[in-house]
This record gives sequence, structure tokens and C-alpha cells, in this order.
Amino acid sequence: MRRRISINHLISKPVKTEAGHVSGAVIGEPGQEVRIYRGIPYAAPPLGELRWWPPQPVAHWSGTRQCTEFKKIAPQAALGDLPPFPQILPSSEDCLYLNILTPAKKTTDKLPVMVWLHGGGYQLGSASDPLTNVPRLPGYGVVIVNVNMRLNSIGLLAHPLLSKESPQGVSGNYMLLDILASLHWVQRNIAAFGGDPKNVTIFGESGGGAKVANLMASPLAKGLFHRAVCESGTSVGLFMPGKPLKELEAMGEKFFAKLGVDKEKDPLAAARSLPWEEIIEADNTMMRELAMFGPGGLWEAAVDGWFLPDTPTIIFKTGKQNTAPLIVCANLGELAGPGVLVFPSLISDYVDMLSAVSKAGARGYACIFDHVPSKWKQAGCVSTHAMELGYVFGDWDNTSGNWLIVYFLAGPSGAKSPDPGLTHIDRKVSEAMMAMWAQFAKTGDPNVEGLVEWPAWEAAKDQYLCIAEPFQVRSGFSKVL
Repeated sequence: MRRRISINHLISKPVKTEAGHVSGAVIGEPGQEVRIYRGIPYAAPPLGELRWWPPQPVAHWSGTRQCTEFKKIAPQAALGDLPPFPQILPSSEDCLYLNILTPAKKTTDKLPVMVWLHGGGYQLGSASDPLTNVPRLPGYGVVIVNVNMRLNSIGLLAHPLLSKESPQGVSGNYMLLDILASLHWVQRNIAAFGGDPKNVTIFGESGGGAKVANLMASPLAKGLFHRAVCESGTSVGLFMPGKPLKELEAMGEKFFAKLGVDKEKDPLAAARSLPWEEIIEADNTMMRELAMFGPGGLWEAAVDGWFLPDTPTIIFKTGKQNTAPLIVCANLGELAGPGVLVFPSLISDYVDMLSAVSKAGARGYACIFDHVPSKWKQAGCVSTHAMELGYVFGDWDNTSGNWLIVYFLAGPSGAKSPDPGLTHIDRKVSEAMMAMWAQFAKTGDPNVEGLVEWPAWEAAKDQYLCIAEPFQVRSGFSKVL
């Protein structure tokens, strides 16, 4: 079932970024080639004294940097009995890199830019996932940017000593500050890859959806993006709501005690000198001891008065968010089950987001993904968490191998075999989704001529798009369950 995209060769003409020239490769199917640049640094390596510090500028380099291989991913826990996820690659704190896929032929193309923020809660994942680097979505005329960021305790630890040394008097949120740094990098550099810095869409799934919502809630992200897509996750409501800085600082003090550095003369220096493996081990141990197995593990975004002036929930309910056209998407199976990762509150949280965006004068679009590949559907499987991703990125033939990962979630939801039974119907659904997501990135409106007419959400009509073959517009988004 799996087959490779047919083209993969190096390109010699370098692209000039602010820190130096980069060269990449060409991938894709004949006649649909895109350029890919793997592992472009957008911030300095956060090593040594830069652990638990906001991202710093990249050092300049001479010559041409060969950006043809993925870089190491952010430190994260092994996944135990789970299948061999493609994103679990060699790890390093030197992880602040991004990947670019661009179909542009010249720098003046000014194509819309879509910045992908990966899922995995705030604990796992990377920009090197083969699925999100499949070249089919860029083939719809968009530049894709995949971003790595610090995760878990390395990306979110708060502590009174860290807050004391901060010019802003805060700590935590390093993961989100990394994303901000990548968006600033996009503003300064993406034109060289044929992208339009004035037309940037941020989109993400699960924990990535929460990252998107946090950026919408943060005044520091104002002007860095122009459209947003949340798939299966948000920081508005109950999913990953953020916590007060003081509460996270108290957790940080317990964490330093677990590390055994709390009695040192300089606890920060002692903690920063530890190998990252000991940091991750302590994170996992405390998570088990405290039974904190939510998407963020021990850590949440810090409501610090700086990156987040208040919880995202309150920010949206008071209309203080960065308003932009918005798509929210939930999978029906993750709302009602059966299976793992079921969170029905997602719909009411999405309605709060849509209401805020609508009141501020922008359009929001709601959808429910309810398509299941043929063999899994015949077995009674529902549309689980993450099932839509293969369609958003064009993996209708298992080019990336991602369907084995989806099977881990689909098994408890009814799937009987690792083979989902992909057919021409899956390609049809995927091509429609890619066309709509790309159209939304271009215009802020996902409607594509020849496809179903997808109305903007209004509280009075409460309409949404049901993504299943055939696509249908239905009423009652707020009452899906």
C-alpha cells in the first residue's frame, strides 16, 4: 500500500536568508514538484545558559548551508508500547529548526504561507513527521512551514528563580516563545521562498490546535498571522486551558526538588548543567506520581500577564483575541467515542471561539470530520482523533506510513486491521480538503467552485460542514452530540 513520492534530487541554486544562504532538494510527483528545505535554524540553539530562556537570534554563517536532512527533534519521552512513530527521531535541545515546502518558481510569486504547529499535546511530536512533509498540500499553491519547538518541562517549566532573572518577571511559555520566533522569522525571510509574509495562516491539530489558540490569545503575536485553523484542539475552555504563573512556579519548585538541585547553592546553574535525559526522566516520574496524564502532562501555558494577560477562555469571551478568519474542526469519533482521546467539551469551546471571531467582524467556519476508510468503516470504526490529518496533507495512499499510527487510535474505536482500506474515495475526500484549506489560506474563505458551499458560522443558523462522502452542510454544530 505504501509507495514513495517519485522525485528526490538536490538543487544547486541557494536561497538567501537573513543569516546566510541555504540549499535544499526537489521532491514530488512528475509535473508537481516542490522544493523542500529541511532544518533551517530560526533561533540559536537553546543550550547551556539558554535552557529555559527565550529564543535568541541565529548566528550568521558563510557559504551555503545544505538543508537537505531533518534535524534532531525536541527532547521527549519514549512512547513505551506505542508503534514506532516516524517523528521519534534522535533528540537534542538544539532543536529550533523549521522545514519549508514551496511550489513557488520565483521570489515574486507571493504565495500564501501555512505554518504548521504539530500535535502531541505539549509533550511529543516534531516538524520532521513524514506526513506533514508530504508535498501534496503545497501543490495547491501554498508554502508550508513546519516548526520544531521546545516541549514538556524543557519548553514550559516555570520557577520563581527563572521569573526573577527574567526582564519581564515571568517564566514558562518557552515553547510558545519559540513559535513566536519562528513567525517573526517567517515575516523576515519567507518572501525569499516565494511566500507572502502578509498572508500567513497558522494551523495545528490537538496540542497544535491549542498552540494556535494561544497565539490568537497573545498580544505578542499580533500581526504575525492573518488566518487560523484549529483541528481537534484549543486552549479555550477545558482542553488545555493554561494555568496561573504562580501555580506553575510552585510546580517548578517541586520539579527542582525531584531533580535534586533545590538545595544547591545555585539551583538554576545546577539544573541547567544536567543532561536533558535527566530532565525528561524527572518529568515522566512526576507525571506518574501526580497522575497528570492530560495532553500537557505536568505543564500548561502560563498565564503570566505578558504572553498571556489572562486565560485564553477569558480573552476570547471578552473579545480581546487577535481576530482572524478561523476554521475549527472536530472529528465525530473524538466527541462521542468509543475509543481513546474523547473530549466532547471541544464543541462548546469551539463555539466560544467562533462567537468571539464573529462578534469582532471576521468569518469563522465550523466542520465535523466523519470520514473513515473503507475497511475500518466496515468494521464499525469511528473517525478518531488525528484521522483527518492524512486527508489534510494528501496521504490518501499511505505515502508517509502515517496510517499505522492512526491504527493505534482506531483499534480501540473499532478497526480490526492496520490496513484501513484506502480507495479512490479517500483521494477524493483528501483532494477536496486540501483545496478548501489552501483556498482558506489564500482568501480567508474555504469555498472552492465546484465543491459544496460552506457557509460561515452564525449563532442563529449554527451551520457546519460535515466532511464525509458526500460533503454536506448541516445545522446544529453546537448540538452535534
